[in-house]
Amino acid sequence: MRVKCIVSYDGSQFHGFQIQKNQRTVQGEIQKALKKINEEEVIIHASGRTDAKVHAIHQVFHFDTKKNLPANQWKRAINHFMPNDIYILDACYVDESFHSRYSAVKKEYRYLLNMKEYNPFQTDYVYQYGRQLDIELMRDAAQIFLGEHNFASFCTYDLYGNTIRTLYSFDIDEQDGIVTFTLVGNGFRRYMVRHLVGGLIQVGAKRTDKAFLVELLESCGEKKCLFKAKPQGLYLQEVFYEED
Repeated sequence: MRVKCIVSYDGSQFHGFQIQKNQRTVQGEIQKALKKINEEEVIIHASGRTDAKVHAIHQVFHFDTKKNLPANQWKRAINHFMPNDIYILDACYVDESFHSRYSAVKKEYRYLLNMKEYNPFQTDYVYQYGRQLDIELMRDAAQIFLGEHNFASFCTYDLYGNTIRTLYSFDIDEQDGIVTFTLVGNGFRRYMVRHLVGGLIQVGAKRTDKAFLVELLESCGEKKCLFKAKPQGLYLQEVFYEED
């Protein structure tokens, strides 16, 4: 039987989602819990991998099990073994055709930045930039990324990886000195959100302009964006499926 879970986690004390030898990871903690419940090794499959110090509000993963628990008990059972920086929000049985990664139709990421004075209580959760940015310049420049593009200049990839993605929306809002970048797209390559936000920060700081970002985008990887926002302000907000 296949179980789909929605999980929230504070990524600040993790070396990313994907399991790694001798490192604390989100996948590693969840699989340890599932081994205790299932009394055998269980591999989970996530909608995507978040990097070290990146958070998730609604990450999705699935796993296959022989354990015949009532659906409403999976959430409680897994959370019983979870550390206090991971929490299962929901768990349910799904059809075997469901796949957390391949069935996803779009994802939403958010990035938080503080333009005000340094706040030590926010340092793991909001990028402490500490200077004013021109919000309107960033909003205008963000529009160049909408639609389908080859984002090779704004992500890390290998020769076999497809870097063509569609960005449905890219909104930038500011409230009381906190800037929220919200991106919704059909998929994101590694570091893509952080490079896009990093480039826009440079525009907002007037160190570069929209024309330079256009040049990078149109080079399709020949020229690389060297600006990458720090991981601490990044959140995987939502993963969407056809039935949502």
